Amino acid sequence: MAAPFRPCDHCPKPAVVHNTVIVDGKVTELHLCEEHAAAAGIQLPGHAPIHQLLGQLAQVGAVRPRGPACPECGHTFNDFKSTGLLGCAACYQAFTSTVAPVIERAQGGATEHVGRTPARSDDSRQRAALLQQLVRELEQAVAAEQYERAAQLRDRIQELRPAAPGAEGVR
Repeated sequence: MAAPFRPCDHCPKPAVVHNTVIVDGKVTELHLCEEHAAAAGIQLPGHAPIHQLLGQLAQVGAVRPRGPACPECGHTFNDFKSTGLLGCAACYQAFTSTVAPVIERAQGGATEHVGRTPARSDDSRQRAALLQQLVRELEQAVAAEQYERAAQLRDRIQELRPAAPGAEGVR
């Protein structure tokens, strides 16, 4: 079904621009033909010169820059955000400032993989590795001014460190 004919507000030609504005309950309608629309500075779709359309397409492509890329694989941080995956091992180094906080949040504060040890491994080695990791995390928390986290880490370190002889009851 064809739309009903509506003449231009300024002449008998058919209106091609229809604008309805409602302000404080008052409805204002504007109906313009091509000539009066052009005189009002309204550019009609499909009437733009081709170089303007191509320029607009180029700008649309520039709206979403890829950002810095990994020198090894070309993966970008935007790629990481959209997929949740990094392209290669070099990506960790290339995006360390942005990826490290994400990994730290996901891992509950740990940013370094320490691996697993066999079940029959010496308990003192595990304790030493854990203490070493906690000390590094404590240093990072203090540097980042995360004092509550630093206090928790300090307390955990004190629990794991062997008590010095004769230090019982001393705090």
